[in-house]
Amino acid sequence: MQDQKELWNKTIASEGVFQSTTTQTDFAEEVLSSIQPRSKILDVGCGLGTDAAIFAQAGHTVLATDFSKVAIEKNREKFKTVPHLSFELLDLHNPFRFNANEFDVVYARLSLHYFTDAVTRNIFNEIHRVLKPTGYLCFLCKSTSDKLYGEGTEIEKDMFERKGHVRHFFSEEYTRSLLAKHFEIDILELGDKRIYTRDASFIKVIAHAIKQ
Repeated sequence: MQDQKELWNKTIASEGVFQSTTTQTDFAEEVLSSIQPRSKILDVGCGLGTDAAIFAQAGHTVLATDFSKVAIEKNREKFKTVPHLSFELLDLHNPFRFNANEFDVVYARLSLHYFTDAVTRNIFNEIHRVLKPTGYLCFLCKSTSDKLYGEGTEIEKDMFERKGHVRHFFSEEYTRSLLAKHFEIDILELGDKRIYTRDASFIKVIAHAIKQ
């Protein structure tokens, strides 16, 4: 597989499709209406940081992370005057450095669908570990109904590399299997919408952690 970190560093350095992302997304709006005031939020895969900044401006404390050094550097400069917002490198292939029960919310918009099944399951375990009891996991991923599904070289089930980009498309069954052990689902929806420059099919989840 092509080095995805290198690919995203180049993409974000040129901005490209991200130039239009200057306002909060519909998903961020929905999450804002679902979570408690003054939550501590971990944004994984923050990209150019727009949603993270919106959360912070709404009164939440936000740690926004990405595996792209370019994204983190751009965001630190762009949002340096926004209070309660910080940016940090985080590669989801590795265990999170955060303490157990540290966050009220983990937010992941279009950032969890790039990994093999084994890595994805480890990520969900780590997300559960760092969430407080009844904390929220809110994520949006490409679904198996997306028109790009099946294009390119198959890496494993529902995962393909196309023109250098790796995507792991989530089915409803697969999504439920990821959540079954540690989360109770509040919202799970399949839909279609325009994301950046093209129409896409997605699966949207808001779920809360179950702590033993």
